[in-house]
Amino acid sequence: MNTDYPNAALASFEVSASFLSTFERIQMPRRKIVALLPVAFDQSSTFLSEADNLADIVLTQSTDEAIRELQDADGFLLWDIFNPVIRNNPLPPKLKWIHIAGVGVDAALSSDLASSEIVVTNTRGVFEYPIAEYVLGLLLMVAKDFRNTIKFQHTKEWKKRETFALRGQTVLLIGPGAIGREIFNLLSAVGVNVIAVGRHQTMNDPLFGRRHSMDELEYLLPAADAVILSLPLTSETAGVMNKTRFSQMKPGSSFINIGRGGLVDEDALLEALKDGRIGTALLDVFAVEPLPKDHPFWSMPQVFVSPHMSADLHGWRGHVVAKFIENLERWVTGKPLENVIDKTSRFS
Repeated sequence: MNTDYPNAALASFEVSASFLSTFERIQMPRRKIVALLPVAFDQSSTFLSEADNLADIVLTQSTDEAIRELQDADGFLLWDIFNPVIRNNPLPPKLKWIHIAGVGVDAALSSDLASSEIVVTNTRGVFEYPIAEYVLGLLLMVAKDFRNTIKFQHTKEWKKRETFALRGQTVLLIGPGAIGREIFNLLSAVGVNVIAVGRHQTMNDPLFGRRHSMDELEYLLPAADAVILSLPLTSETAGVMNKTRFSQMKPGSSFINIGRGGLVDEDALLEALKDGRIGTALLDVFAVEPLPKDHPFWSMPQVFVSPHMSADLHGWRGHVVAKFIENLERWVTGKPLENVIDKTSRFS
């Protein structure tokens, strides 16, 4: 009796199934994917060698070129996440899937897209922890007065002084999404008291415990040593930090924005900085980027200007490409896509 028969049969079945899957993929019509890349993007060969095995990839580097190619495209990779090509133009007739090469999707969302059957995915799992580390670094920089230490080194001044503990400070985290959750975890680990604020209150969040609502900000802002803004930009959140809310902040407190520049009334922020209501503003995002050279933020000693780089670790582009290709393979083989966003909740 051949006891190897079941194993041999199973192996034969697996080979046949693998062959059938490959055969079906070959027979499947090739889908066209348009990728809108920044001009400086240097990994075209990665797309052509890996993604092109799964679909017909068309690389574009201008809005006009992308619009033209999208008219008969099945999918769209929006690498240039600030380009409103989808939001500001009629939806392409055949488009079924949009993948955003970042966490924020505000540049693509519109009422038409929200009500369409187009699936939108983003790139979660690449940028969240680097941003959380960046936020921790910013808070440590303020507490330990690193900027003045560097300045005194340049002027060869020996200025011994006391600094503040980060442990025990109260931080208000406005925006409890994927990035906010990583910030919460990291800051909590070093002893910071983090209070989370979202659109709605909940008393039993698995991570935050109690999550406060935006309506409670007037009571929460005066008690916070620092306020961190990590919301997505929507019509509901635009200008959420305004003159009234800056006036409610604890005098001398810090304000960090790693969300979007449009979340902040920058004129109101300037006023709050000048009158001392806010001690330090640490800004990685701005209403206009790059920040104009004549903007007052550049020359204000209490402002830290960061060029939208909090998520940019060495090698991040390769991770983004890998995430896209993983989802592309799922798409062409009929598997559920990962990181699908709820368009209706993100667009108001």
